[in-house]
Amino acid sequence: MKKHLVILVILFAFTALMPTHAEVPLRIGVVLSIGGLNDESFNDAAYKGIMQLRQDEKCIVEVVEPGNLSGIEPALRYFCERKMDLVCAVGIFANDAVRKVASDYPASNFLLIDSVVTVPNVLSILFDEEQGSFYAGAFAALLTKTNTIGFLGGMDSPIIATFERGFKNGIKFVNPEIKVTSRYIGSTPEAFDMADKARILGISMASEGADIIYHASGKSGIGLIEASRRNNYYVIGVDSDQSRTAPGKVPASMVKRIDNALIKAVQILRRKSFEGGIWTLGIKDKGIELAVSRFNRDLITPEIETKIKEIENFLIHRGQ
Repeated sequence: MKKHLVILVILFAFTALMPTHAEVPLRIGVVLSIGGLNDESFNDAAYKGIMQLRQDEKCIVEVVEPGNLSGIEPALRYFCERKMDLVCAVGIFANDAVRKVASDYPASNFLLIDSVVTVPNVLSILFDEEQGSFYAGAFAALLTKTNTIGFLGGMDSPIIATFERGFKNGIKFVNPEIKVTSRYIGSTPEAFDMADKARILGISMASEGADIIYHASGKSGIGLIEASRRNNYYVIGVDSDQSRTAPGKVPASMVKRIDNALIKAVQILRRKSFEGGIWTLGIKDKGIELAVSRFNRDLITPEIETKIKEIENFLIHRGQ
């Protein structure tokens, strides 16, 4: 009897030392936008968040690069069939696929970054790109020497028109006398992956006097930036910090913190408070920032630095 009692005590002590339950890692599936990785823009910004999550042992993140529009829906269905805890899609071109798949899998949680689908199980996170572009425009107006500034859009569409509008308003806020020259690469999604045409349009705007060009053209912007190496203009990048593409030629980038959006969504999922809806992240929410390049510090005088800070504070507190 004593022997049995000793064994029971040992077993009880051993059981008490074991964790009551092992936390099951969250399984997250991410479908990137068309264009894929190494766009030095939208997808790379998303991948930064993916890499942060992969450092968390409580997260397992899988990624699919769809290649083209037709590849988005099957990738979403693939993750739903595997019962991922969160299925994430990036960009406006995922709209139709997310709407369709989320309706077919109402028990799955979906995250759509930088676009909106109003289905109950979809959380759509937007970025205030008009606010960010305003900031970029004000920055460009402070730096220009020719008083002529360019804007290069990818696909001629309402979303890119929002970038252009905000950019022009930021310029006017600083100096309404500055001339703005605008170009669009095309009218289809392929316009975001046409670096050669972006290169040509950039050189054309520079020949008209533009010494700074802001782009919202996805992977096409790489062509614009590369052409700046041999031509007399600077580029303001978009979505991610593009200063490394041509050090010294990209003094700032209007960054959408897609990484922060993804991490915020995972945090609420972990708290079991995930629900569908629409969020809009701006400068105050750390969803938007103007990343000033370390390669162009000589351009930022103390006076310009002070004005940049004033503009940021204005944007943070406007409308409050």
